[in-house]
This record gives sequence, C-alpha cells and structure tokens, in this order.
Amino acid sequence: MAGRRVAPDAPAQTRTKGSKAGWIALGLIAALLVAGAASLCVYANQYDKVFPGVSLGERDLSGMTEQQLRKELTAGGLLSGEVSITAAGEELGRYTQEDLGAYIDGGKLADAAWDVGREEGGIGWLKNGWAMLSGWLGVHHSGDMEVFYDDNTLQAAAEEMAAAFDQTQVDGSYELTEDGIYAVKPAEGRTLDQPELIDEIKALDGAGGKVEAGYDAVPGAELDLEAIARELNAEPSNARYDIPSGKVVDGQIGVNLDPQAAAFALDAAAPGERILLPAEVTYPKMTAAELEAVLFRDVLGTTSTKVGGTSVRRNNVKLAGDMCNGVVLNDGDIFDYNAVVGKRTTDRGFGAAPAYVNGETVDTIGGGICQVSSTIYYAALLSNLEIVERYAHRYAPSYITWGMDATVSWGGPEFRFKNDTGYPVRLDVTYENSRITVSVVGTKLDDTYVKMTYSVLGDTPYETEYVETEDLDWGTEQQKQSPYTGHQVVSYRNVYDGSGKLISQELEAKSNYKSRNEIILVGTRGKPAMGTTIPDFGGSSDPGSSGGNEGYIPPEGPTVPPEDDYGYEDEGPTLPPEDGSPGLSIFG
Repeated sequence: MAGRRVAPDAPAQTRTKGSKAGWIALGLIAALLVAGAASLCVYANQYDKVFPGVSLGERDLSGMTEQQLRKELTAGGLLSGEVSITAAGEELGRYTQEDLGAYIDGGKLADAAWDVGREEGGIGWLKNGWAMLSGWLGVHHSGDMEVFYDDNTLQAAAEEMAAAFDQTQVDGSYELTEDGIYAVKPAEGRTLDQPELIDEIKALDGAGGKVEAGYDAVPGAELDLEAIARELNAEPSNARYDIPSGKVVDGQIGVNLDPQAAAFALDAAAPGERILLPAEVTYPKMTAAELEAVLFRDVLGTTSTKVGGTSVRRNNVKLAGDMCNGVVLNDGDIFDYNAVVGKRTTDRGFGAAPAYVNGETVDTIGGGICQVSSTIYYAALLSNLEIVERYAHRYAPSYITWGMDATVSWGGPEFRFKNDTGYPVRLDVTYENSRITVSVVGTKLDDTYVKMTYSVLGDTPYETEYVETEDLDWGTEQQKQSPYTGHQVVSYRNVYDGSGKLISQELEAKSNYKSRNEIILVGTRGKPAMGTTIPDFGGSSDPGSSGGNEGYIPPEGPTVPPEDDYGYEDEGPTLPPEDGSPGLSIFG
C-alpha cells in the first residue's frame, strides 16, 4: 500500500502568529504603563501643592499651596485639647495646652508636609511619582506633631495648682484663754508632687486628657485629751504672796474639762478647725497687779502687853516673838503657833523660867512663851480673824485681859487661827522696853473694827492651907504657894461700823480659870513642950490648928496674884476641854 504525504496541520502555524500578538499587546501595555508612570512622575515632580494623603493628625493638608500650608500650620489652633488635672479626688483645674505652656514649630511641620513627594535625584523622581499615586490610592502620609513646652509657663502652672492644693500639716493643739479652752483639730498636711505632674502633662504629646497628680501626705499629731484634763483640771485660786520669794504671783485658773465631751466636740469639727471645748473655766477674782496694789496696806488689829519676870523669861518672850515676826499667811492659810515657834530647847536659845506644870509653879524650858501666843491671839481677835483652836490658861493671867489669853505647850494645847480676809496678812511682832507688840497687817475693804469684851459669870474663891514643917522655927510662917481666885469668863467679839454703830456681837470663847489655894508653911522646929507658956501672937485662938498653938491665927492671904507672878503659862501636860470643843476652853 502506497503511502501519501500529508502536509502539517494549519494550527501549528496559527499558534505562532498568536504568540507574537500577545507579546505585542503586552508590549503595548508596558509601553502605556511606562508612559503613564513617566507622565505621573512628570506630573508629580511638577506638582505645586501638598501631595494627596498628607495630613497632620486628623487635619488633612493635601491640595494646599505652600502659602496656604504655612498659614494653616503657623496660625495656631493646632493644640486644641483640654487637660483636666486632679489630685486626691479634687479637681485642680481645666487648662488648654497653651495655658500650660505647650507650643509647636509650625514652620518645621509645614516643611515636613511640603517635603512629601519632593525628593531629588533620579530615584527621588520616581519616589515622588509613587507618593502621588499612593496618596490617590488612600495611603496616608501623616506627620508627627512634636509638642514643646515653655518650662517657665508650665512650672508656674504647677506652682499655681500646688498653692491651691498644698496644705500645711496641723498638729492638734489647745489654748487656755480668757474665753475658755480652745482646741485645734489635727489636719493632714499634703504637698503636690510638681515634678511628677510636669512629666505627666508632657506625656500627653499634644493631645488633651486627664492627669492624676501625685502628692505626699503627713498626718497631724492627735490631741491627748485625757492628758490635757490631768494637766489643766484644778481648783481656782486668787493671786497670792509667794512666801519663799517674797513676791506676788498670779493665781490659778480653775478648770473642769471632761475628755469625753471634748472628744465629741472635736469629732464634729473640720480638720484644722479651732473650736471652743465644753469645759468649766473659773478665773481668779484678783490678779497679781491688783493684789500688789493693796498688799499689806492696812493694820487690821494690834495689841501690846508688858513683859515681866526674870531676864530668862523675858528672853524667851523676845525669842518666840522674833520667830513669829514677819510670818505671812495667804488667804485660807492657818497660823500654827507651835509649828512656827517649834520645840523649846536650850539649843535653840530658850532658857528655864517659871511656868505652871499640873498646877504648880516650876522652872521649865521656854517659860513665858505663852505671853506671845496670848498677845497674838488678842491681835487676831481685833483683826476679826477666824480662831481655829485656842485654850485658856489654868489660872487667869495678869498680863492680858481675861478671856484674851491663849495657852500653849509642845505636844498640846495648840493655838491656831485662819486668815479668812481674802488677802495675805503678815504678823509684825516687836519687843521693846519690856513690851511685846503684835500687829496684824493686811488689807481692809471697809471701815469696820472689833472691840473685845468679857463678862465674869462667877468666881471660885481660894482657901488657905496651913502645912507644918520643921524647916521653919516655931512661931514663924512662910507662904509656899500664892493663891488665885477662880473665874468663869465669857468673851464677846463686837463688830462696829465706821460710825461706831454695833453691827454684831458674838460669843467668842469660854474661859474657866481655876482657883489655887494659898499654902502657908508653919514652923514647928523648937516647938515648946506641953505645959510651957505659949507666947502671945495676938488675935483669938484657933481650936483647929495643929501643934496646940491655940493663940495662933494665920494671916489672911492675898486675893489677887502677886505682881511678880505674872500668871505663868502651863508648859506641861494638860487635860482636854471638859466640854470637848476646841477653841472654847473651860479649863485653865
């Protein structure tokens, strides 16, 4: 079988022609693209406005001429955000960024925006075209808005906020004034952290927002109301004479502060507030200046007694008087004679002088010092002072008016009086020309004065006792003990006004002076035997006499104490008052 030659298929030639056409199309497209890109680049490099897609934050700058751009970015208004600043939950203020010293470099921002798409050189020529194309396609070229701050302006703003926020720490305190007790409630101190606040503001980077500022806090010291009450609570007292220094000093304010009530009042107060605490405050009625003006201005009362007896007795009186001289008593003070004079001893200068001990006259250390206590007592009565404790002598003394004496002894009895004048008083005691004088010096506010009187309710006569003794010759006699008549006396304090009108009369004291028998010693030495003629002594016989001297009549004793006896004091132990009431002695 013979074969036949077949020509190649037509499609093979057709595929060759189609491939060339594709390449031609691609070439045309590429040419068009290159031409378009070239045209775009030419257009971009000749563009005289801000490229598309260029913005500053939210602000679109595209399409602006350079003149418009620079005007836009240098006219202000770019920093429009509000800054709210708080601290400790308190708003310190709301500020624009310009208020805080923020600013931007508009020229620099304009340069940056204008420079987009304006690179130089061959590569830059292409990049500029690409920048144009990407801007059209929605790719944004957003510039960063760098914010600068004027440090002085920002610091001033921080200081202004700190001035409004800062609080000085307030410690709790109190003050005693003429109006009462004021207290300040503690308050926390706080200080704004200005450096931290400045850093927080700068971190906003041109955008508004909120800033919570930090601060340092220091609590105030609390009040110890219990301690304050212990310190202040006291009874009121007037200005007084300070005895050790010899000066007038102010008195004490009386305070009664209830810590619980004070705490309740403080709790209701605001921190740092000064309030008047609920308390009872009593102020002295007299200041130091007022007291100084009238101190020891007047003689309230004075009396003088004659001092007799031995030189030792007179020295005892003078010594005790010197110890009482100058003694000052503030209002309410009590003068205690034994406490002031002290124990009578030879080491302290006292000597032995006659005194009564259990009714007998014996030499005792300090004999005579009761004349000082009696003279002071009488002066205190005339000064209208309160007598706290006083006892009469056993026997009525002769150196002072009956009822005006005050006996003392170490260990009792005591003599005490109280200054109730409202002002200091001073004892001025002098001894001169055998007289002791006592004056009470103080302050008189009126013209009243005191006179002391007494009444004798009854007398107790003495008896004469005769005691035989072989120490004396027969027919002689000697007085061993002088006699005293007893008296029951009441004394009265009479107060008169300046015109001499009697204002009041009060019973002051009862004084029961004992009687003392006279003792006569009768001599029996050499007494004649029975049956011997007895010498005639004169007078009638005494059937009751011993020794058989029927013709002897004892002489009648004296009815008053002898001048040289002076009613010497009891310095020995004594019995308490029979009625048990101090100050109203019914024993001697």
